[in-house]
Amino acid sequence: MSFRLVSCVSLLLGLVSVCSADDTQPTSSMWEFLRAKYYGDAPMGLVDEGYMSLEVPANTPDPAATPLTLHFADDAHARIKRARVFIDNNPSPLVATFEFGDTPVTQIDLHVRIDRFTSVRVVAEKADGGLEMRSAWVKASGGCSAPPSAAAGGTLGEVRLRPGEDAKSLLVSIRHPNSSGFQIDPRTGDNIPAHYISHIRIEAGGRMLLAAETGISVSENPTLRIASDQSLPAPVTVDAVDSVTQAHFTANNSSPRSAAAQVPAPANGRN
Repeated sequence: MSFRLVSCVSLLLGLVSVCSADDTQPTSSMWEFLRAKYYGDAPMGLVDEGYMSLEVPANTPDPAATPLTLHFADDAHARIKRARVFIDNNPSPLVATFEFGDTPVTQIDLHVRIDRFTSVRVVAEKADGGLEMRSAWVKASGGCSAPPSAAAGGTLGEVRLRPGEDAKSLLVSIRHPNSSGFQIDPRTGDNIPAHYISHIRIEAGGRMLLAAETGISVSENPTLRIASDQSLPAPVTVDAVDSVTQAHFTANNSSPRSAAAQVPAPANGRN
């Protein structure tokens, strides 16, 4: 009897241990595939927080709009030319590819969809070809299939541009459903086709500040905040491209709002 009790307890402890391991470390097989696809077998360093860091909540309050912040050092000797953001276990793991111009970008804020417990990563490519990575675990469920927001209607393609008071930062907001292709229309029960902003280009002083290739893992009504440790030269312009129509939505700081076509709000969307 005693032996059976000990065996049962051991079995339960083993199950708890397995569950705990599963809870803290999702499979890395997707990242192995992504790393090979984008970077081959190139060595990748794990940099200190002073050079590059990633901020994302460990337990997201809203899987469909999880805040994510990237910090970069203004290091002239190790300039970052490109950064990719990955969410390993999303249906479309590559969130965005950021290309940087000459003016250093020291911070990027955006909101992303996270479908399930996963690792979120940023990989930076330096001008000398070196690679550096930061990553964090995030617990979430259903971010890519969450229904559209009840407030998702409005003017499709309206771009709002708000420079910071110190002229060193910029907030870009784009009215767009950014449909993931995994959502259901609450009015009809039909699948909503993927429809998103595929490219964003921001120029300052007539030169590229940042160009971003984006996809379905960016939240609806994309918002991008960019900051530098230098003043952003005027004029500042934004150009965003629609994935379906290839329409260009633009704005600049002399006319910080633009618009295209009306898009109806869902009848019973996410609040």
